[in-house]
Amino acid sequence: MREYDRSTALRRLVAAGIAAMGSLAACKSPTEVLPRTMHPQSVVLMVTPKMIPDFDNPQPAVAQFFAHYRPLTSRAVEVIVIFAVGNSDHILHYPGPEGWTTNVEWARTTDFKIVSERFLSYNQIHDIAAAFRSGAADAGIKVKVYDQIDSGGEFTPANNFKYVAHPECTNNKWFMYDIRGRMHADGRDYASAPNGAPEGKLCGEFLADQTSAYMHDLGFDGILFGNQLGTRGRWDPEDGPGYSDDEAAAIQAFFAYTRQKFLGKDLMWFDSYNNTKVEHDTFSFPGNGYRYFDYLIASGFCVITNSARYRDNLESKLQIRNRPRVLATLDYVDPWYTYNSMTAYPDESAELEQIAIDHRYDIDGLMFFANDEVGGLVPANLVNAFAARFFE
Repeated sequence: MREYDRSTALRRLVAAGIAAMGSLAACKSPTEVLPRTMHPQSVVLMVTPKMIPDFDNPQPAVAQFFAHYRPLTSRAVEVIVIFAVGNSDHILHYPGPEGWTTNVEWARTTDFKIVSERFLSYNQIHDIAAAFRSGAADAGIKVKVYDQIDSGGEFTPANNFKYVAHPECTNNKWFMYDIRGRMHADGRDYASAPNGAPEGKLCGEFLADQTSAYMHDLGFDGILFGNQLGTRGRWDPEDGPGYSDDEAAAIQAFFAYTRQKFLGKDLMWFDSYNNTKVEHDTFSFPGNGYRYFDYLIASGFCVITNSARYRDNLESKLQIRNRPRVLATLDYVDPWYTYNSMTAYPDESAELEQIAIDHRYDIDGLMFFANDEVGGLVPANLVNAFAARFFE
């Protein structure tokens, strides 16, 4: 061995010995395994207006809500309340502050049937968001308040922007919002386009412009893009357009534009229920597209997917380089349908809890629907039992 090689090898041996001595000094015994620590956890609770009995007096319902979920929220670094007002019309048709007395189409259906004739205005939306903020302060909780905008046609009786005024923005076999579409001009007043939608405007850019104006005016901290908004297709591993460079580039450009327009507001994405490879190959989601999100929901709702597919999805999202905060899914009730996973899919619902516990040192938080189709909260015994196991 040459002299240089001997000295290099010696230095490496000395360095390894010093490292080993440091490890021994830090441990009580050579076989001790240091305990893992959880990441700071975000608890994300999605609610709908159904949980507010009186839109003019939301404070009592909000106070009850925070007291009910305290076993989870008290251990979280932050709580995000997604106040899912409707589907998309109230955002896409938002006229600006001068239209705050206007009533919106809100999430007042169950199994696609209207179950409430109450009116909800932008003024009341603003005040309810403020009530969540003040209620959290009273409970000693750090909170962010979001709304959501959805890609499809669920949750409200009508989606007039997408399917009546501007069907060119949903012109595909899935009737999902197509960010690549080009708008036809109209003469309606919008917060982001007071002289009407301009001819040829990208549907995705219009959505980002309107969402930004809505959040800043109404006092929201961020938005959830629901049901894989930005892509075409829905849920199934084969049910998408397949990969193309053009579509991947359009999706990436949409999210880049969105981040630019949001001016510091958060973006959370509800994924496709599939792993990153399926999202790339089936829905053209670009490999580096996740970097535009602050939070990423690994979706696992029992009516759509199964536990094995969900686990695969979650674990793939945890492998994303420079990933956003990844949220595991719990599933007990549904705000828009009469089935509840805790009774209709009890084994799968329990398995979601176990998967969250199995991955609690890797995930960044939890997300679940926090009220059912009549506004009731998840049973306290389930909340308390899971919180005790998850944070033990």
